Amino acid sequence: MWLYQTIKKLDRFEHHILVRTLKEEPFTEAFQQIGARVLPCVNYANPMKYTVNLSRVVHENGPYDILHVHGSNPNGLLALLLAKQIGIPSTIVHSHNDVRPLLETRSAAYRSYVGLTLQCLRRFADRGFAVSVRAAESMFGPSWQNDPRWSLLYCGVDFEPFAQRPDPYLRTRLGIPDGAFVVGHVGRFHEQKNHDFLVKIAQVAVKMSPDVHFLFIGDGDLRKGIVSDIQKLGLDRHVTFVPDTLSVPQFMLSAMDCFAFPSRYEGLGLVAVEAQAAGLPCIVSDRVPREVTVESNLVTVLGLESSPEPWAAAILNSKGRRVQPSRRHLEQFYASPFNLANSARALGDAYEVLVGSEPAKLHAAAVF
Repeated sequence: MWLYQTIKKLDRFEHHILVRTLKEEPFTEAFQQIGARVLPCVNYANPMKYTVNLSRVVHENGPYDILHVHGSNPNGLLALLLAKQIGIPSTIVHSHNDVRPLLETRSAAYRSYVGLTLQCLRRFADRGFAVSVRAAESMFGPSWQNDPRWSLLYCGVDFEPFAQRPDPYLRTRLGIPDGAFVVGHVGRFHEQKNHDFLVKIAQVAVKMSPDVHFLFIGDGDLRKGIVSDIQKLGLDRHVTFVPDTLSVPQFMLSAMDCFAFPSRYEGLGLVAVEAQAAGLPCIVSDRVPREVTVESNLVTVLGLESSPEPWAAAILNSKGRRVQPSRRHLEQFYASPFNLANSARALGDAYEVLVGSEPAKLHAAAVF
């Protein structure tokens, strides 16, 4: 969502989005509609084949001025290592996560592998951004501020959709019962987002208050398993699933009363900023960076070592704390570092500095 909204602001540049699947994904059409080409580069599990495919994609669709690698996945690293050889003069690495909590549960061999990957990213990148201090420390090391190549770039949000009127019929279309207290969550179904713990919270919350209802927005490999768990626990009537959508603000405004975010780790957790903009009380884990707090009265932080009971209690205690997102409420978000205009401007300036000029069309390939 951030990249999609940012590209819309940076129309003086041409963005091509490199993906690793031939399938149509939720954002594929949206990117294409704003003029961004979506280019599949498959065989990501085979470095040799991926190298050949990447070279072909660049040859057929370039030339490119910048390779912008998002995250620390092996494909991004391989692209970074190959960039100069395949004719891309400048590179950016972008840390969107703090993976240190994840590494605590992994083997020594895996930790060494990730450590080597991060060293290579630091060694070969011309420039690097991080979405929070934790994300910067995770990718660039504890002394990241001593290297002028690295800087913070908070992801921006378009806050205008949060000024629109709620849709009074959205809950009805979703099949959510009248009078339900709706707990929302937005995130892909991945271990990072901790959906299994959310299911336990839902089970406890429903016992404490039968009118509670959970709304999960997102897709991912673990979704089928979570749906199965919900069915086995008999929570079907209390949970609604919605696929990835570009209309998250409207769902927050019209369907949610509270937002739960028990992530195991986060680079920033931008969706929690959006939830605050929508006026939702937010119950977030202590693994979410503190920078995410814009309206402190709306944010409650709980530890992941807690049982589901305190989480369920905090969620239910948030009844009546919702704020109507008036212009006055939104002013603090427009003035925050998360204003999309500020974020896009900073990224555009960095692109131009790397290129050393202001070309009519600067080609930047973004790699997921």
